[in-house]
Amino acid sequence: MINQLKLAKNWEERYRLIIQAGKNLPRPSDDELAHMQPITGCEAQMWFQISPQHDRTFQFSAFSEARIMNGLLWLLLEKINGKTAEELNKFDLTAFFTELGIAQRLSETRLNGLNQIGQKLKQLCT
Repeated sequence: MINQLKLAKNWEERYRLIIQAGKNLPRPSDDELAHMQPITGCEAQMWFQISPQHDRTFQFSAFSEARIMNGLLWLLLEKINGKTAEELNKFDLTAFFTELGIAQRLSETRLNGLNQIGQKLKQLCT
């Protein structure tokens, strides 16, 4: 999916691919959502959860009420799941979405929510 986004000819094609990617993100149960941390600053409600693993890596789960955000979250989770704190500290969220040709098309409020997740990734090293 990431390669398809990089090769997409225009924003409409990217948008369609992002929406399709979001269908891969399962909707958490109400109980699971209650245990996830709400992310503020995004125009749609969004939740994020960090789960440390025994091998010093992290697994993440996320969900949003907005289809486009679910697609963006799915792409992000594909990139960051299974990484160590050191690898996550080096990860540049804005550069990732810019490389995919997405960042420049996102509203400031959508970027705010994603940037808050980026900050949480950086905090894992502290």
